[in-house]
Amino acid sequence: MPTGRQSPIRVLHVDDDEGFLSLTRRTLTREFDHVTVQSRTDPTEALTELGDVDCVVSDYRMPAMDGLELFEAVRERDPGLPFVLFTGQGSEDVASEALSAGVTDYVRKGASVDQFELLVNRVEQAVAAAERERELRQERERFAALFDNIPEPTVAYELRDGGEPYVTDVNPAFERVFGYPASEIRGEALDSFIVPPDRADEAASLNDQVARGDPLDEEVTRLTADGERQFLLRDVPNECESGTRYGYAIYTDITEQRERERALEASRARLERQNERLEAFAGVVSHDLRNPLSVATSHADLLAETGEVERIEHVRDALARMDELVQDLLALAQHGTAVQQLGLHDVRSLAVQAWSTVETPNAELSVEANGAIRADEGRVQQLLENLFRNAVEHGSTDGSPLTVRIGFCGDDCFFVADDGRGIPPEDRDEVFDHGVSTRPDGSGFGLAIVESIADAHDWTVEVGEGEDGGARFEIRGVDLVRER
Repeated sequence: MPTGRQSPIRVLHVDDDEGFLSLTRRTLTREFDHVTVQSRTDPTEALTELGDVDCVVSDYRMPAMDGLELFEAVRERDPGLPFVLFTGQGSEDVASEALSAGVTDYVRKGASVDQFELLVNRVEQAVAAAERERELRQERERFAALFDNIPEPTVAYELRDGGEPYVTDVNPAFERVFGYPASEIRGEALDSFIVPPDRADEAASLNDQVARGDPLDEEVTRLTADGERQFLLRDVPNECESGTRYGYAIYTDITEQRERERALEASRARLERQNERLEAFAGVVSHDLRNPLSVATSHADLLAETGEVERIEHVRDALARMDELVQDLLALAQHGTAVQQLGLHDVRSLAVQAWSTVETPNAELSVEANGAIRADEGRVQQLLENLFRNAVEHGSTDGSPLTVRIGFCGDDCFFVADDGRGIPPEDRDEVFDHGVSTRPDGSGFGLAIVESIADAHDWTVEVGEGEDGGARFEIRGVDLVRER
């Protein structure tokens, strides 16, 4: 069967000449076993049988309705049904008029086997073309339904102007997420609508990749109706026979997934810091507290045996040391958790209050910060107390005068600096570790508490050298408001 069909081609033959109808039916069914023929002399009656045939073959000159009028009536009922004009009224004008009207084909009527073979050949071609067109139409309809129902925003595009994607269509999910109806964005350069200005170079690089024919599977940031969001962009470019490159870009929103991952990473980091604090607690309890406890116990036993009253001072000193260590542990435990209540607090007031709680012989405070920061008041005061105490205790070991300064540095930073002896560069990476102190009687928790409080506010702390050669601590990531 030349058309590749599994069933015979069903032909509806319409002609007012009953004799020719009979001849055509006998010849076609005898010579071509893959063709069946229904014959009708009445065009109006023939119109009722269109649903059971694959092709209409019609004479041109008929008294009730000519071939072109019948063709128009057939097209109204079934636009895709092939229609072949088979007529003895042969002239170039008739053929031209028929083909201009949209008739599938035109064959001169004849009674020879060769002419019938030509007719069958034209019918086969017409039916095969109609079947291909129908399959393509069904495929397009299926694809259109799939395209419209993809839950992710999807863009159909073609590459122009050296590789820039221009929109040929978008699905409803794209319209909903990005806020542009298909009628507005169709025919426009895609990147000008959805690429943030600071991502233009990145988008151009991806366009070059697509222009080379390489598939995409990249994380990108795009502008949506709700602002910037993160997407996984997947794209497999194609090329049609004309050489035009086209494709479909699918955007899967991964913003919430990435936020969950970042939150999980933050929780993991927080847990690691908590574990570090637990290890530090264990070290203090097992070692640092044991020493003054042993001293207190020893002197208490000797006091009981000898009655030497002066040993009471040794007991008191040991107990005071234990109390200091316990207070540092409590502060570290408290400030290791995230802050809950934030407010705007004047930096000068915070600094003066913190300075008043620190023993500051031969030291003075210089407040250069005019403005406020958003923080937990009690905990940021504790941060300043520890920075001030660190400056006073370590900045000057010979009792010389010391100046401690606090001020702003940039749009999100404040600093605490002194003009003392500073911290050697090789020691700066360790100063925030638990238990690290340059003083024999130091707990090593002061700067660890500073870092813990900063971390609870989502701030960072850096240590370096000040303008006067002393230590300078910079706290960054702060929400601050300067006074004008």
